[in-house]
Amino acid sequence: MTDDFVAVAEAARRLGVAPKTLRRRIRSGALATWGDPLDRRRILVRVDDLDRFGAPRPRTPHREEAPAVA
Repeated sequence: MTDDFVAVAEAARRLGVAPKTLRRRIRSGALATWGDPLDRRRILVRVDDLDRFGAPRPRTPHREEAPAVA
């Protein structure tokens, strides 16, 4: 496991979303963040977490599919 971190702006760029969107997801608890020891204002995201966060996941159907009528 690598401990490489990126700032929120870079993380958003890698995921292809706006930084505001990623910050909203962070606030909802969907993605863990870390503090930068050199700059307390800067929020960091672990690259490994980011890769898992952006990976496709299976969707569950919202409703039962109606059987096909022959």
